[in-house]
Amino acid sequence: MSWTDPIGFGGRETYFFLSYAHSVPLSAAARPDTDYWVTRFFQDLNAAVGRGAGNSDLDIGFFDGLVSPGADLRQVLTDALSLAHVFVPLYSPNYFSNAWAVGERAAFRSRLSRLQLGEAGRHVLPVLWIPFPPWDYRPELAEALDLLGGPVEYAENGLRALCKISAYRRQYDMVLSALAERIIAVAEGTPLGRSRAALVGSAAVDDPGDPALVVAVLAATGGRQWQPFAGRHVVPAADYVAATAQRLGLPTRVVEFAGARDRAQESPTVLLVDAALGVAAIRAAVVGLPRWVVPLVVAEPGTGSVEPDEVGTALRDTGLPQVRPVYDVDEFERSAPLLVIEARKQFLRHGPLYPRERPGTPRPSLGPPELSDQRRQGEDR
Repeated sequence: MSWTDPIGFGGRETYFFLSYAHSVPLSAAARPDTDYWVTRFFQDLNAAVGRGAGNSDLDIGFFDGLVSPGADLRQVLTDALSLAHVFVPLYSPNYFSNAWAVGERAAFRSRLSRLQLGEAGRHVLPVLWIPFPPWDYRPELAEALDLLGGPVEYAENGLRALCKISAYRRQYDMVLSALAERIIAVAEGTPLGRSRAALVGSAAVDDPGDPALVVAVLAATGGRQWQPFAGRHVVPAADYVAATAQRLGLPTRVVEFAGARDRAQESPTVLLVDAALGVAAIRAAVVGLPRWVVPLVVAEPGTGSVEPDEVGTALRDTGLPQVRPVYDVDEFERSAPLLVIEARKQFLRHGPLYPRERPGTPRPSLGPPELSDQRRQGEDR
């Protein structure tokens, strides 16, 4: 089975939706990037659920590897999440910094908002896919272990290792069977009422320590969903740049322009600018942005917009020296990785040495506590 077009509510419901840290295809001709072992696990879980399934009205499972090239990925994922009874996230150190994975989880959770806490929890079945470092404790990890009560090898190595290594085949089959039984029990015993999931978006991700790259859009229409190259790209321009950054190992957050001004004070920032707005409007909007913001000025094909070079000159006059103009989709694609690298370089060169302190959080010290530190501690009691 492959999923190509938005299925709406005419589609068949599924037992489960598999979510993992993944990148999106950058062109309409490409399939989503899928880990071989994720695909292998999906196939195994699909078969295990299929063997025990008792409701022939339900399809078995879905993951993004089933999406055909050229499909509207965001809409297809949203539709699939709207029809799934159980959400199975594969937790790994990259999961919580992956905007698409976190966006899928948020979209599915939107369907659970009217359920009691215990009832809602049954529909999310997390799996420890890759172990986390000892210092990165998360409550979700305890859920992934407690829900299954799997063998010690699962807790120590994660299910990906059990899937890969033949010596762990027995333990892998144990976890696989437990997952399939839980999915069937929930989907058939306490099915989730058909409801529309929130649109999958680039959800806010956990702060990984380093400032996330911020991607903002200043466009005449569409905001962060602005899609100047819709015939070539399956995602908006901002998501294309974000996906490029994630492939380069940079955690990324896509924001509306209204939220970019504050975030840019502490983060490397890429600003996609629609030349159709005109020089005067663009100049007025960007006044006050820090100099490390890197704008990319795009002339949307067929709009007869102002020349990007003319806009670029105006932006440089406002104090943003690193302006890049593009005239077509090929130039945009070539510029995206350079844009990300340049934004990071400009922030490291010109950005603040230290992020702003959060209220009530003293800086760590090896010396004796000062009076101000003692006062803070007393205030926290």
